[in-house]
Amino acid sequence: MYAYSNHPKVLQPDRITTFDSPESSMDYSSNCLYLSFYKLKESPFCITPDPQFLYLSKTHRSVFDKALFGIQGGYGFILITGEVGTGKTTLCRSILDLLGDKVNTAYLINPSISGRELIATILDDLRIHYPKNASKKELLTRLNSFLLEQNNRRTTIIVDDAQTLPVETLEDLRLLSNLETTKSKLIQIVLVGQRELLEKLSRPELRQLNQRITIRCHLKNLSMDETAQYINNRLSVAGNRGQVCFKKGALRLIYKTSKGIPRLVNLICDYALLAGYVDHKSIIISKHVLEAIKELNIRRPFTARSPLSNYWWVAAPVAAMVLLFVRFLWH
Repeated sequence: MYAYSNHPKVLQPDRITTFDSPESSMDYSSNCLYLSFYKLKESPFCITPDPQFLYLSKTHRSVFDKALFGIQGGYGFILITGEVGTGKTTLCRSILDLLGDKVNTAYLINPSISGRELIATILDDLRIHYPKNASKKELLTRLNSFLLEQNNRRTTIIVDDAQTLPVETLEDLRLLSNLETTKSKLIQIVLVGQRELLEKLSRPELRQLNQRITIRCHLKNLSMDETAQYINNRLSVAGNRGQVCFKKGALRLIYKTSKGIPRLVNLICDYALLAGYVDHKSIIISKHVLEAIKELNIRRPFTARSPLSNYWWVAAPVAAMVLLFVRFLWH
């Protein structure tokens, strides 16, 4: 296995965050205006899948370890699933950083393409030359020749947002796994996607591919404690040395609203810091979090009541009348 100590930038325990998608309709550069006020060196809750901010929660650590084990062990297909915003893309990029030049890697981030385009993209990432108008068969021949020349050096393909892959392209990926020697697979393929990927893989026409997946991992949401650690450690990576603090009530509200989804945690915390900056406060309280939730138009959490409590204005008079009637009968 790869030694964590050899890659402190990625895997130090005080490095946290999990983000999934680099796209956002909001311009977060404007929020840099609070960095000077809080004395931070960089934006702590920016929406980018930066491996420097990787947070290895219990579930993220498990998925990370299993994926690396599968890549090193030469397992054919590895599946990583998780809800939107749980940190799949950050995990992928952290794995790529950790692998470095030990393994040939190709990373596909826009996989909703045809089988030929997918193979061509893999060749591009691996810097394999091919004729412009090469057929799919020619592309596969080039890839196979490259793999055979590697002398046991592993080649790993990571496909992010794999739930968008057409069924035909997924079948082409299965055919890629046929590239092997009598001893081992020549290529490892990591499929990363949302729950819809599981539904797609369960289709009858993809049963052969589904049977070839040897390692399956699922990213879960953060717990309350992990959410608090996530926030505090992310601040630490950005340069916080105690000058910024989220109070316990604010942390609880963030967790209840975000349900432990890192992307939502980042959004809420970013706006809460902005609210604190406007309020000239370096201690973030529930008031600032509520302002962030309102600004983001996120549905606020509520405390569930019993059905009768919603109709107390009817139940109370009825109970009083029943009590009077019982007393009348008693006397």
